[in-house]
Amino acid sequence: MRLSYGRNRLKGVLVPLVGSLAAALVVMGLGWAVLHLYFGPQVSRVDPAVLSELRAIGQVVGENSIVAHQWENNYVEMNELVIYLDGNAKEDVVTEAAYRLKQRGWHVSRRESSETWLESARWPYALVAVEQLEDAHMSSELREQVISTGLPMSNMAYIGVHL
Repeated sequence: MRLSYGRNRLKGVLVPLVGSLAAALVVMGLGWAVLHLYFGPQVSRVDPAVLSELRAIGQVVGENSIVAHQWENNYVEMNELVIYLDGNAKEDVVTEAAYRLKQRGWHVSRRESSETWLESARWPYALVAVEQLEDAHMSSELREQVISTGLPMSNMAYIGVHL
């Protein structure tokens, strides 16, 4: 009889304690899931229509995208394209690519010696930079894609775009 009294008393203490701990773990797990599902990483991506418009100015010989940490829980996707501008380029490839984009509604916002920045009223948050291929800092994957085409690199422009 003494043994069952002790066992009942132990059950009376342990069952509520284990139940409380289990409930606390469930609530914490659900809280974690809600935070990550609803307030998880925010990735800003370029509108696919912007990329289609950039691809249309020539032959795409390489393309890559990188997701980089921006701040706190926000990330930004940066897209890299290498466009082959066929032999009809009237001037250097940066000027020619900018000219072709101007025909599609883009305008030059800043011009430097080796690169040109363009903006569009249709996509006000898209930032587009056009550079000469030899001046571009591109990933090794993208460089391999470009080299494998066998096309003359002097007629290729590097285009970087992100939000």
